[in-house]
Amino acid sequence: MQRSVYILVGLALLIWSCEDILEVPDISDQTVPILAPTEGSVLTTNAVGFDWETVEDATAYNIQIATPDFENAVQLVLDSVVAVDSLGNVATRIDQNLFNGNYQWRIKAFNSGFETGYTVNSFQVNGDDDLDLVAPNTPQLVSPANASSQAETQVSFVWTREDISGTAERDSIFIFLDEALQNLAIKGLGANKTYSTELTEGTYYWFVRAYDAAGNESEASTPFNLNITN
Repeated sequence: MQRSVYILVGLALLIWSCEDILEVPDISDQTVPILAPTEGSVLTTNAVGFDWETVEDATAYNIQIATPDFENAVQLVLDSVVAVDSLGNVATRIDQNLFNGNYQWRIKAFNSGFETGYTVNSFQVNGDDDLDLVAPNTPQLVSPANASSQAETQVSFVWTREDISGTAERDSIFIFLDEALQNLAIKGLGANKTYSTELTEGTYYWFVRAYDAAGNESEASTPFNLNITN
């Protein structure tokens, strides 16, 4: 009987210990201290760094940016989560390029059981009026048609893309030897939405991506494949 009591007490202590280990700290009464941009800031750069201090026992942060503010939001510019990495570290900075205008950003911390309220600050961006943050349109492949075959080894690749006025744009073509698009055979610069090259017998996979002089890039086009026969 006494032994049974000892066993029951031991099990109770083990259960209590496990519950204690698994207990999630309550951070709901805390707030995230914002370092920058602070309330009422006027920034003279369009490359904005958002910085904050850590909240103890938080494992992630939710950062949102709206213009001109959250109550009258025309656009939610950013809604991102920064989470703990494989080494157990959580970043306390995120960078975002923004057009000139009025913005509001907010941040909250959370863990697996609790979250803080949002800390909110308003700021203004007054940087380069001519800044280009618009990516080029995504190219659309035309020919050779997808899954086509040809015996001619001289190939002319053609695509379409509507240019956006402003910063100069260019197209790069990527030609691969494998469907996974890992083994790059040729990377070339298109001219007037075309590119010509000599290929040997085999199957090729290709796509086009557009870039502009401001550093923006489009999404990659949907890949096509081409078979060069004997």
